Amino acid sequence: MLTLGIPLAVSQTPTDAPTIAEMQIGFSGTYKLGCWTPIVIKLVGDTQSHTGQVAVTVPDTDGVPTTIFSPDDRPVGVDPGKSTFVRLFVRVGQALSTVQVRFVAEGRVVAERKFYTGSENSSGGVSGGVAATNRLLLEFGPASGARSLIRTTDRDDELLATKIVRVEEAAELPLDWIGYEAIDTVLLTTSKPELYRPLLQNPGRIAALRRWVELGGRLVVFCGAEAEELLATDGALAELIPGTFAESVPLRQWQPLETFSGAERPKAGGSRLDLRVPKLVDVHGKILAHAGSLATTLPLVVRSRLGLGELVFVGLDFDQPPLRDWKGRASFLRKVLHWPDMEENQQRANQGLASVGSEDMIGKVRNALDHQFVGVQVVPFALVALLVVLYILLIGPGDYFFVKKFLNRPELTWITFPLIVLGVSAAAYWYANSKKGDQLRVNQIEVVDVDTTSGLVRGTVWSHFFTPRVDQYDLTLEPDFLGGAPISDPSQQVAWLGLPGYSLGGMQSSATQTVVFSHGYTFGSDRASMQKVPVQVWSTKTITARWTASAGESIVADLQRTSDELLAGQISNSTGIEMDDCLLLYGRWAYHLGRMADQATVKFDYSLQPRTVKTSLTSATAGDTTEDNTADDGTVPFRLAESDITRLVKTMMFFEAINGRRYSGKLNRYQSFLDLSHLLEQEGVAILLTKSPATGSQWHNGEQPLRSDDDRRWTFYRFVLPVSAVGHDERPANNANNNPANNNNPAHKAAHAKAGGPMPGRSSWPTALTL
Repeated sequence: MLTLGIPLAVSQTPTDAPTIAEMQIGFSGTYKLGCWTPIVIKLVGDTQSHTGQVAVTVPDTDGVPTTIFSPDDRPVGVDPGKSTFVRLFVRVGQALSTVQVRFVAEGRVVAERKFYTGSENSSGGVSGGVAATNRLLLEFGPASGARSLIRTTDRDDELLATKIVRVEEAAELPLDWIGYEAIDTVLLTTSKPELYRPLLQNPGRIAALRRWVELGGRLVVFCGAEAEELLATDGALAELIPGTFAESVPLRQWQPLETFSGAERPKAGGSRLDLRVPKLVDVHGKILAHAGSLATTLPLVVRSRLGLGELVFVGLDFDQPPLRDWKGRASFLRKVLHWPDMEENQQRANQGLASVGSEDMIGKVRNALDHQFVGVQVVPFALVALLVVLYILLIGPGDYFFVKKFLNRPELTWITFPLIVLGVSAAAYWYANSKKGDQLRVNQIEVVDVDTTSGLVRGTVWSHFFTPRVDQYDLTLEPDFLGGAPISDPSQQVAWLGLPGYSLGGMQSSATQTVVFSHGYTFGSDRASMQKVPVQVWSTKTITARWTASAGESIVADLQRTSDELLAGQISNSTGIEMDDCLLLYGRWAYHLGRMADQATVKFDYSLQPRTVKTSLTSATAGDTTEDNTADDGTVPFRLAESDITRLVKTMMFFEAINGRRYSGKLNRYQSFLDLSHLLEQEGVAILLTKSPATGSQWHNGEQPLRSDDDRRWTFYRFVLPVSAVGHDERPANNANNNPANNNNPAHKAAHAKAGGPMPGRSSWPTALTL
């Protein structure tokens, strides 16, 4: 791998070199700051052929230059008079920044060009990145009509904007799942099947999209009339539907569509439909709308899961008439995308949500980690300002009065002034050293998610480390699963972690960052390492990693859904380690299991009384410390949880399930893939949340581990467990007080209304529809 050094800095571009003609970042020029995103570079050959590498340099969130190279094993060739397109992934950390592109061949820079983000109208200008708190929808195929929802639900705040970006050709879809990191939802519309045919020749793009969904992405597939070509066994989208395509059948009635959308009146004139829609069999997931007497007769809208992600299938084409012109289309799409309607938006505004800030939860996490270093004290800004004022007074009026009035020897200022400067500098160093210490410190959070059905393991690591000296770090991550349990096919992506927003150090801030490091650092092959990462003296750096692997059985579950939508059965801990603070979540309910020893089994019967998910995740005992100050519903106010790592992470892990926007007053969009609330909407899924005593994955600086004896680590596991159909409820049927789901229990109704959320047995999703 070439390094960013003197050869790149001083070599001159020869006159017969290729030119860097164009560059595009993101999808249709739109990309999120702080996320990996595609970049396409167009090279045009001149008079000679060249073979080499492309290097792209962009700033990280601290303004330090970062460079990524095209792969060593795939050299870039440029022939005379011909164009070559190079596709990479970059992570831009500042809204107004420079993107430097170099083509390196034969050990020298043969082409070089700078582009400036945020200045599209100028030569070499490209679009600037959007805020990490924006919501990006990627649409491939004809327009679905989702853009009309943005006009009715978007807000004026640029940090809260929702944007739709379009991909016109299959070749623009990423070949690596990390290319979708900035995307919240992918929409596929299929009325033009010719757009999807190239995917059969290059199945890697479908594989990348599927992998992204499995790792927490959200995909919505609209497929009606072209189902036979696209959904059949050998179709381009066959592996992206929640069932098996059987045949195309006619749909004649509007009623299922109108009822699902909540349309106030039927289609004008009561005209009949004449649509061909796909019939799926062996459907897995929640059928939200269907035609026929049974839900499985002809599912039209199915919400299911794929790994840790969400897959929504709609057997209709909303870009084609008559649905394109249907007045209920916006309402239908709003429910498909699970967006609040206008009435709910107004209700939220009336309840004070309009004043909620746009700060993201990850900012709170970074701030909390910054205050958790053992032996490192943060000097208050007020004290720093006071000391600066005293210093100015000392070297100015103080020195003057001392040599002029007291010594009556003004010329001695040539001695006293440097002595004061040296003395103050020594005192400042001593004070800072006493507060900051002289040892490396690492604070780390890790969330490991396990899909016990497929064996998929996904790890997310946030590490905040403090260094007492100017140093450079060669960083790699060694994933850890359950304290050393065997895993297969591990892979990892490492990067810096940005701060969303306009605040000091934020990625949207217009203030220029003063950077003392000119050369910066480089990303290794496949973004699995960072070389020569510079950190200033007594400074911190926040780094992150996402790793994946496959693992064997760790939690053995035999769970059934009871008739009142609670749980029966048992789970066993086969992880090899003791699990602490165990909480089993299912639907709207959570069962506190406490500590589970290795090989222990918990049986679900009347002795386990569930509470609402929100109450369980925000209760007095849900954090690192027990809080006495609770609200009327038993939850701890978020202002008391802002420095509690466990409470912050639990809020992020199930943000939507606990109505986190209202609870915290913050957003959770930068790292929203961590939120598994959507899995709680699936009847066949329960989630076991635990804290692990294991130290978790380990960063390495070269060959040495990046750690100290006083590091602090928080490691959480979430096991996604299958739940089978309705089973036997072992709670006594005649004991209403022992059954928290008894809708006829007035005391329970009152308690549950106080805690918030629907009564058990009632779903927050639209009821399945019948003709």
